[in-house]
Formats: sequence, structure tokens, C-alpha cells
Amino acid sequence: AMNMEMPGMADSMKMDMKQLSAAKDKEFDSLFVEMMIPHHDGAVIMSKEALTKSEKPEIKTLANQIIKEQEAEIKMMNDWKEKWGK
Repeated sequence: AMNMEMPGMADSMKMDMKQLSAAKDKEFDSLFVEMMIPHHDGAVIMSKEALTKSEKPEIKTLANQIIKEQEAEIKMMNDWKEKWGK
């Protein structure tokens, strides 16, 4: 079972997979990005929580890597949204 009470989990799991599966082309692209941004945001929130609560250096290193990579991907997807919206 997933702990949906952990910071970042509830919002990151709000995906309508049926809608995504039924979509194609431009609609799929837009839906995919719309769903992935909160998913990545959730990973960032969870990783920031790990930085404050974990005692393991390996977890802190991983959390920092996740934050850096996910924030870069969020920016990229937001840029796509802006570009495709025009």
C-alpha cells in the first residue's frame, strides 16, 4: 500500500490513465505533460522531506539528485506547454 499522507504523494497521483490511454497525437502530448508535472512536483516535495528527515547520506544524495533532475524536467515541460499553447 502507498502512504498517500506523505508530502507530495496525493497530488502526484491525480492521473486519469483511462483518459491518457484514449488520447493520441497532440491531445496525448498535452495530457501527458499535464499529468507528469504534478507527478514530478510530488517527487520534489518528497525529496525535500527526505533531506530534512533522513539520517542516511545515500538518501540525501539521491534526494538532491531527484530535486535537480525533476525541477529541470518540470521547467522543460512548462516550456513545452507555453510553446505548444501558441
